[in-house]
Amino acid sequence: MKSKDIYDVTVVGAGPAGLSIAYELKKAGLIPLVLERTPAIGDVWRNHYDGLRLNTGRFFSALPGSKFPRSAGAWPARDEVVHLLETFPARGGFTVQTGIDIEKVSYDADSYIWLATGNDGSQFKSRAVVMAIGTCRIPVIPEWEGRETFPGEIVHSSTFKRAQDYAGKHVLVIGSGNSAAEITSRLTEYASSVTMSIRTPPHLLPKSVYGIPIVGIGIWLRYLPNNLVDMLLSFMQRRMIGDLTAYGLPFPPMSLTKQYAINNVVPILYGPFVDDIRAGRIKIVGSIQKISGPAVHALRAVGITQDDDSTTIALEPDVIVAGTGFRTGISELVQIPNITDEKGRSKISGDQELEEAPRLYFIGQINPLSGQLREIRVEAGKIARKIREQLRMK
Repeated sequence: MKSKDIYDVTVVGAGPAGLSIAYELKKAGLIPLVLERTPAIGDVWRNHYDGLRLNTGRFFSALPGSKFPRSAGAWPARDEVVHLLETFPARGGFTVQTGIDIEKVSYDADSYIWLATGNDGSQFKSRAVVMAIGTCRIPVIPEWEGRETFPGEIVHSSTFKRAQDYAGKHVLVIGSGNSAAEITSRLTEYASSVTMSIRTPPHLLPKSVYGIPIVGIGIWLRYLPNNLVDMLLSFMQRRMIGDLTAYGLPFPPMSLTKQYAINNVVPILYGPFVDDIRAGRIKIVGSIQKISGPAVHALRAVGITQDDDSTTIALEPDVIVAGTGFRTGISELVQIPNITDEKGRSKISGDQELEEAPRLYFIGQINPLSGQLREIRVEAGKIARKIREQLRMK
């Protein structure tokens, strides 16, 4: 292959992270090859559930060269995000190839070249690669015992679209992340009953404090030691959210910083969720033990581990919504040994790189309390500058 067919940088993924790094690379004088597996830019956000708004606020959600207009309001809606993303290439002066599903990324140490291979056999060579595949790439629905016997519908939260579609039904939502909490709360307006199964008590915080988005406070907290951060956030939860133990949702036994280090999950920030729990519109149960036909057996309380008859309850939902997370699939996608940790997460992020994988970067893999979009904006500039210097040296 001629050298002209070797790109400066291949960017895998054209969500907020991929578009941000492409913008910064072009600004640095490089020509990025941006590959997106969906049919159109913004499809992932376009297919999110109705009513979704950013928890990070308009100001703290700005991306490189792409701020939300004042008309988007304090908390931009899903469609505002889609518009920002689909108009990104025009502002950045780069193009995106859609419908390209990369299934393997490998490195040729002899030629110092990276090779990205699509599921249709197409191949793309470049001197550097930025993986912008996000953390929500492959939906996961656990293999609960007896899952195949359930006669109702089981859907993952990533395919949930409209709460109205479940009018008059008994719905069980499983999970305790922000999406699961918001979906559960939205269902209370239409479903006959809504139950939420939670394995580990989540942290809950207000979306904003005296008009300041919690992510703004999160930026400041990053400069403090973890024990002090935990003290402040615990005080905030107890003072501003209150004790929900009587409703089946006790305070988390593990500190927020420790829990985040384990599962990379941020606190629930959706305010109506707490109101719905207190009003009895959402019933809380513990983790799922098994499914036997129409009956879903769950622990009566959150956080307990016994599974005898005295601690379990049988539910009969029409629909199960699994807000049970995702896996990245990085270990199958990137052909570099030990690129991920035991949880399948990339061992590097931002401008970090591995010795055995030079000029390979990951962006958008962490979701701190200071906000994932803000983190992407910071990472994009650092990665682009580093790649520019590396390619100049080459």
